[in-house]
Amino acid sequence: MQTGIESNRTNRSRCATFPRPVNRAADGKSASSAAARPHRKRAWLGLWVILVGPFLGTVDFFIANIGVPVIRRELHATFSQVELVIAGYGLSYAVSLITGGRLGDIFGRRRTFLLGMAGFTLTSALCGFAPNAYVLVAWRMLQGCSAALMFPQALSYIHVTFSGSEKRLAFSLYGAMLGCGSITGQILGGLLIQANLWGLTWRPIFLINLPLGLVTIIAARALLAESKANDAPALDPVGMLIVTVGLALFSLPFLEGREAGWPWWAWACLLASVPILVVFYRFEKYEARRGRTPLLQPHLFRDRGFVVGMAVTCIYFAGHTSMLLVLSLYLQLSVGLAPMYAGLALVPFSSGFLLGSAVSGKINGLLGRNALHLGALVLAASLVALLLEVRAAPGHETFAFALTCFCYGVGRGFVTAPLYNTVLSGVPPADAGAASGLASTMQQLANSIGIALIGAVVFSVMPKHPAPADYAHGFLVSTLINLGMLALASLLIFRIPKGRGKDPVLRTEPVLEA
Repeated sequence: MQTGIESNRTNRSRCATFPRPVNRAADGKSASSAAARPHRKRAWLGLWVILVGPFLGTVDFFIANIGVPVIRRELHATFSQVELVIAGYGLSYAVSLITGGRLGDIFGRRRTFLLGMAGFTLTSALCGFAPNAYVLVAWRMLQGCSAALMFPQALSYIHVTFSGSEKRLAFSLYGAMLGCGSITGQILGGLLIQANLWGLTWRPIFLINLPLGLVTIIAARALLAESKANDAPALDPVGMLIVTVGLALFSLPFLEGREAGWPWWAWACLLASVPILVVFYRFEKYEARRGRTPLLQPHLFRDRGFVVGMAVTCIYFAGHTSMLLVLSLYLQLSVGLAPMYAGLALVPFSSGFLLGSAVSGKINGLLGRNALHLGALVLAASLVALLLEVRAAPGHETFAFALTCFCYGVGRGFVTAPLYNTVLSGVPPADAGAASGLASTMQQLANSIGIALIGAVVFSVMPKHPAPADYAHGFLVSTLINLGMLALASLLIFRIPKGRGKDPVLRTEPVLEA
């Protein structure tokens, strides 16, 4: 008789085209043949390939931030136009993630990933050769849609391909790639603009995606096995349209409202988004009652672990993104570092994030949801230390400050991968793509909301023409807000079922450690 773990693995194997060795002999040794080992090796090679999608999608968001001043000068663009270079990408990206995830369930995650990577590579080239700001904004929005096709395939691929310690390690690698992408984007953007390759000024920040994208496409065709839902669901075009409109109306005010001074249209969009999203939910329930396949299965929202995990995801990423923004401003405008050196100053944070992500899978397997509490504790201690250090030496980057940033990164690594594992661990494989798309959407929306709301609070306590010391004060305010958000997230974590994300492992199963 199969154990519960073996049964789950067997079900998961029906959702992928490559076989997986899951049966055990009575004496505890693996009964699978040596011929099965190449399939596991191929699965891990495929993971590294598909993780390029989240990496490039994150890099391109941050790399364009660095290029904003140069793009505005070279293209003679207005401030509103150059803001849309960033906001247009984020908006199209956020509203398309759920659809991109479901398309992977229907047509195959490999096929959807390849389509997204091809579109991302092509639109990157078109962005790099854009003759004016209007054309650049248009291609950036299409680039965001392409990124939304490839981004959620990584989460759903991990969910349906791996289990136990392998899944936790895969989620750790996913979290590490997100962290690497955010830091790499800032550092690489500064280096490319300063190098001014072939006199192209800002254009290489987009053109660099061409060789990376082409190599990834070739590798994906060779190494990435196809994986999709066993009974592929049908498209839900009406649901896709409703949720896209609703998310667009909800996202736009947070992307553009603060810079515009929160005009009437921003509040109108927010108010209009609520009934549209309610209509979307009711329509999905109606589709499910009729026996059709909705874009998002309503039963996902009856899963307490999934719903609470989504709330924790929003709080976590809203605080994290705003923290990085205010920290970047503090390093440049209070400490006095140039943009490139401010990016390099974040290396301790990225190093800590990589270390925390590398061991988070093992910690998550041992502690389950309590791994999130451990990460929150490390984050809280690091934030308190940062607060005390900035108060003691404002405008100076000390060794203690760098060391604390490293510890803060470790805490982020402890939380990010276990959070995704906790959220998705109870989702059926057939809904992996849609659920992954929703998780990615909530992350992206939280990024925008955190920057808009926490940024508004921080700037409200600063004078109209702030001095370097005022940016240090803004950083302190941001730190206090983040401490409060961490406390709220920690309380919500108690609402997640205890065993969530803590997969029991057979005594004889090989354990992969980072």
